[in-house]
Amino acid sequence: MKIIFILVLVFCGGAALADISPLPVEITAAKSLEWNRKAKTYTAREKVIATQGSIRLQSDILIARYNDDNGMTDISILEVEGHVVIKSPPYTATGDKAVYDVKTGNAVMTGKGLKIMTDTDIMTAEDKIEFFRSENRLTATGNATVTRSADGVIGADALSAWFVKDAATGKMTVSSITANGHVVIKTAKETATGDSGVYDVPAQKAVLTGKVKIFQGENWLEGTRADVDMTTGISRLSGEGNLETEGRVKGVFYPTSQKTKEQKQ
Repeated sequence: MKIIFILVLVFCGGAALADISPLPVEITAAKSLEWNRKAKTYTAREKVIATQGSIRLQSDILIARYNDDNGMTDISILEVEGHVVIKSPPYTATGDKAVYDVKTGNAVMTGKGLKIMTDTDIMTAEDKIEFFRSENRLTATGNATVTRSADGVIGADALSAWFVKDAATGKMTVSSITANGHVVIKTAKETATGDSGVYDVPAQKAVLTGKVKIFQGENWLEGTRADVDMTTGISRLSGEGNLETEGRVKGVFYPTSQKTKEQKQ
């Protein structure tokens, strides 16, 4: 038996993750729906689906928490657990658990298999993924990665991606990505590492700072800043503020041996 329960509430915030206009929330569950007046919760169990406008949320369990005696008129928090899938174009997010703050429009996903996918990008993390609706921003923490279909892979301890609406298509697209801690940018031809970085997605340009290295096979370059142009393939190193090398950059290049040349042929 499928149980259907409809809540009418307003998700505040911008249009990046939900519709601006107040829309009803429909929650369906395959097993049961429990209203606990003392705890001020509604709990849906088994194959739960919650929808509001373009948002679709799936999970094994959903708990809707409210703040006053009117119950369904003032839902404040939605908690979901088990095989969580959140779809809100252009995002599809998966994880074990998620907490959604209705008042702010922010959400935190935790557990194993954390992933957010768009048509062109895949963001993963080990600790948590957060949605900041008013900023149109996603943050991944703990061995975080963004895999871009055209540009390669960006990895760091923490990554943040900002989204903007494309004027031509009306779709939300990534405008920039910031990375902090053990930053790695991998492309088909090189790997760049640093302490922090900023990637301008439309321009396809990245800036790495800190202890920066760029590797091309066995060869490598070292400095304190790298400007990487992924369109032209030009990477520029500088050593400003590097007291150990007195502001000098460094490059180490290994000649290709005759044996290596023959192997390539």
